[in-house]
Amino acid sequence: MKKLGIFLVVILIAMFTVVGCEKDSNSAVDDSVLSEMELQESALDEENDYLLDWGIDDENESNMFDGYSSFPRVFGFPKVMDPIDNVLRFGRKINHRFRRQIIITRLNPDSVLVSITRQLEGRFIIFAIDTVLQDTSIYRKPLTHTVKRKAIFVKRHPRYQDNPGRGRWRLQSVTLGEGMSQPISTIQIHEVVVHNSTDDSIVFTNPLETFLTIPDDIPTYNTGQMVTIRVKLENTTSNPFIGQDGATETLLLHYGRNRHHHGRKRFTYMGTDPATGYSVYEGFWQVGQQPFRVRHAIVDAIDNGTIYDDDEITYPYNSATWCAPYRVTPN
Repeated sequence: MKKLGIFLVVILIAMFTVVGCEKDSNSAVDDSVLSEMELQESALDEENDYLLDWGIDDENESNMFDGYSSFPRVFGFPKVMDPIDNVLRFGRKINHRFRRQIIITRLNPDSVLVSITRQLEGRFIIFAIDTVLQDTSIYRKPLTHTVKRKAIFVKRHPRYQDNPGRGRWRLQSVTLGEGMSQPISTIQIHEVVVHNSTDDSIVFTNPLETFLTIPDDIPTYNTGQMVTIRVKLENTTSNPFIGQDGATETLLLHYGRNRHHHGRKRFTYMGTDPATGYSVYEGFWQVGQQPFRVRHAIVDAIDNGTIYDDDEITYPYNSATWCAPYRVTPN
C-alpha cells in the first residue's frame, strides 16, 4: 500500500510538470505572436508623422494652386493664379489611401527592418481656360501613386514594454520616402541638396538607403530660417511637352507637411547640368511652422504633359516624388 501511494504521488508530480511545461511553451508562443502584432501595428500607425506617406494630396480643390499654405501669411507665399498655357491651376485629390503593405526582415533578436509600400489612388485635376467658351474647364485624370519607405524598429528595454501607450517596439530610424506614378513614371530624381541660411547642407542621392536616426539625424531648422532645395532629375518621356520655361516637367515643393498642415510652391527651372545633362531646379521656403513637431518636405516632379494636355491616353498621370522629415525648433 505504501508503494502504491508513492507511485501515485510520482504520477501526480509528473502530470503537473507536463502541464506546467505546456503552459510555459504556449506562453512563449503567445508572447511572440503578440510582439509581431504590436510591430505591425507600429508600422501601420497613421498618427506617427515620421511615417507619413500621402503628403502630395492637396485634399481639397480650393487648395490646388501655387502659393497655397495653411500657415500664417507672414510665412507663406503669394497666391499664383496666372495661367500658363491656359492652365490656371492643378492638383491631386487622393480618394483612396490603401492599407500599407509591409515586409518584415529580422536584423537581430532585438531589431527589425520594415519595408513599407502604400498605394494612393485618386484624380489629377486641371483647371484650364476654355478660350472658345471664355470659361474655366475642369479635366480629371485617374492617378495611381505608390510610395515606399523603410524603417527600423528596436525592442524597448523590458521595464518600458508594459507602459501604457508605449508597446515593446520603438521606431529607431526611417529612410526618405520615394514615390512614383503607376504603371509608368518617366521621371527619375537623381539628387536633392538641402541648404539652410547657416550654410549647412545635406545631399540625398538614394532615398530608400538613406536612414535617418530619430532624433539625431532628422534635419532641424529654426523658426524663420530660409531653406533652399536644389534638385537634379531626368525625364525620359517619348512625348515631351516643353513648357514656356524650356522644361519638360514641373516641380513642386510641399513643405510643413503633416496630418494637419501643408504649404505648396513651385520650383524654378535653372537649366541643365553641363556634366550630366540632368535638369536642375531650385526652390525655397521660410520655416514658420509650429516648433517641436515633425514635418515633411516633398519634392514633387510632374510631367508637363500630365498638366498641360487633357489627353489621358497620350499624357497619363506621370510623376516622381521624394519626401524627407524635418523638425522645427524655436529661435
